[in-house]
Amino acid sequence: MAEKAFPAAQPQPDAITEPAKLPDRLVPAVAAVRGALKKAARERTTTSWNRLEHQLGSALPSLTSNERVLALAQVDWSTAGDEPLSSLLAAGDLHFTYQYYGHVLTALGLDAPDDDEDLRDVVEADAEQVFTDWRFR
Repeated sequence: MAEKAFPAAQPQPDAITEPAKLPDRLVPAVAAVRGALKKAARERTTTSWNRLEHQLGSALPSLTSNERVLALAQVDWSTAGDEPLSSLLAAGDLHFTYQYYGHVLTALGLDAPDDDEDLRDVVEADAEQVFTDWRFR
């Protein structure tokens, strides 16, 4: 008998509209994630949320889906120019790509493709842009 598939829980849009309204408890987590993603950019590697949790330990508390999206939007909001550091997470974690990366883009006021293949193309292009921008940092 086939298992019944349930749709993934979607982040709530009202919780991610303005990165400037970051809850105080997320400020240290955003700084830790930003640092880890900058390190990945310098090393020209991708990562995953599980890897970040392992790497950052207690610096990265357990976050809800909305909090993850909000934190990553804040990471990208504060980067110079067009450097979507969160794309390194999306490129290393397809589950994150399909479930959350579009919400990060939307929180930043960007259009996210509806089609999964198009979204993956955006992620790959964004990650390559980050690698190019961070090559000599």
